[in-house]
Amino acid sequence: MTLLTLILCIIAFALFGLSTHAHHRRWFGGTITSAGKGVLRGPAWLALALGFVCAVAASGWVFGPILWMGMVMLGAGCVFLFLNLAPGRFERSK
Repeated sequence: MTLLTLILCIIAFALFGLSTHAHHRRWFGGTITSAGKGVLRGPAWLALALGFVCAVAASGWVFGPILWMGMVMLGAGCVFLFLNLAPGRFERSK
């Protein structure tokens, strides 16, 4: 359940990151519409909520929220590093 919590947090922040104009353009080559942002952000919030449920199931109500918060921070950090340091699919050559 702990690993599932981490995977859901990584998925959530990947979706949040790809819903921004800069990352969407870098990875998909086009701009994102307002509807497209909603399509990505809705499942991202759902993944965070499911991650909370998994963390509580893994560690109980005392340590589950603490585990979830740690996984949220780890997932956000991993996705931040990947989206900003990995070469994008449509990144211009310098």
